[in-house]
Order: sequence, then structure tokens, then C-alpha cells
Amino acid sequence: MQPSVRVVVRDILDYFGTCPRCGYAAEARSTIRTFPDRPREVEIIATCGQPCGWSGPVTLTTMTGAHAAAGA
Repeated sequence: MQPSVRVVVRDILDYFGTCPRCGYAAEARSTIRTFPDRPREVEIIATCGQPCGWSGPVTLTTMTGAHAAAGA
């Protein structure tokens, strides 16, 4: 695996999702990795807002319907 040239992590402020474990509101961040030899990778990871400990990849679901947070 080649090292990435650039990694950007951004909070998705209008993320609208819940924890699949406890149902509490979740928070999400996008991680954008730009490599020299292929297109960039975008990963959306959500984390439970309560201490149940859940964290995992999710589909981007926003209150505004905007998808700019994932690709910006």
C-alpha cells in the first residue's frame, strides 16, 4: 500500500443518523484520501453520541440532502 499524498478529515455537521446499537443520535466525519496513482477515496464513519461505543462506516445521510461534505 502506497502512502497517501493528502488526508483531510471533516466533521459532517448536518449528518442525520442514529446508532444501530442504542438508537441515540450519531455524529459523522468524512475522511478523504488523495493518492498519486488513483482517484481519491472517501470514507464516512459515524460514532454514537452516547458512550455505548459503537462506531462504523455509514452511508451519508444529511438533513439538507447535500452530498458536498463527502466529496469536498
